[in-house]
Amino acid sequence: MTVEESWRVGRGSPAVDGVTAVVLTHMRPRLAGDVTRTLLREEGLPPDRVIVVVNGEGGLDDPALEAQVRMIRLSRNTGPAGGFRAGLVEAFKDPATRWAYLCEDDIGLYNLPAPRVASQLSLIGDLASDHLPVGAVVAYGRRFVGRGSHTVNTVPAPGTPAGLSAVDVAPWGATLLSRSVVDAGVLPDPEWFFGLEDFDFFCRVRRAGFAVLVDDVAALEVAAHQTNGGRETMLRPDRPTDRDEAWRAYYHSRNSFALARRHGRPSWHAWHLAYSLRHLQKAHGPAQRAAIVHGVWDGALGRTGENARYLRQQGEHERPGGSQGGSSSPS
Repeated sequence: MTVEESWRVGRGSPAVDGVTAVVLTHMRPRLAGDVTRTLLREEGLPPDRVIVVVNGEGGLDDPALEAQVRMIRLSRNTGPAGGFRAGLVEAFKDPATRWAYLCEDDIGLYNLPAPRVASQLSLIGDLASDHLPVGAVVAYGRRFVGRGSHTVNTVPAPGTPAGLSAVDVAPWGATLLSRSVVDAGVLPDPEWFFGLEDFDFFCRVRRAGFAVLVDDVAALEVAAHQTNGGRETMLRPDRPTDRDEAWRAYYHSRNSFALARRHGRPSWHAWHLAYSLRHLQKAHGPAQRAAIVHGVWDGALGRTGENARYLRQQGEHERPGGSQGGSSSPS
């Protein structure tokens, strides 16, 4: 039975048994709908193994699709940390779920290789027994380079055999997470709300004794999107870019202090201040400069959580002609 035939009868692919996907969305129904359709059609997950967490405002672009998958609607925006935390708790309520596949609602824009979940499970199973237990497999990852919280993208050399490589941290992106991590008490910290909350989580995963690995094939495929310019070019047609969303700079500036306190050394604060000055020089206008300064101030004071002055105003752009992602039925 093909993946599409399995999807039609609601059974899913046997290759992804034990996996429950968690799609987190806020104000991006079209993009979240595209990701959800990919999970069903290409990854072979049955609808009851797809959880969509709506962070306050939004949902999916197709009511029929919403009726098929498991929807969790939070009463307010809790940020990526709070949203993924709620999704993980729900996913692992089912004892048959061994892995959660965490997906940001715009991950479809990266054009990751698909299907990929089954191949990642196979690679994990092939690892030697003397490795640390695998806590997470990320689609693209980063390593600290000895300059405070500054990281660089990890990209395997072209021609590298398909495999998994160790990294320090990663954006959420599309992450396969082991039940063992949550059973060990490691969950996203909602106090971080937004900004480096993913770095904090993966640091704690490693601290708990688990390996954080990157999918070499995916990392190589999307390497061009991991620069500031490449990311902006990729995102611009479908959603506001970092340049358009000055509010993001506030949380990054603020939470860099929290990352230093929890996972770094006193010298990290000096590095962060130096990088903040550089970011001020390169800021895209007065709103972003003000957000950086406010973030540095609040971070130095130890403030966390949501700041009502710095929140998303627009999640995505409409497609030409007003298309919102099409039918939920396979074409």
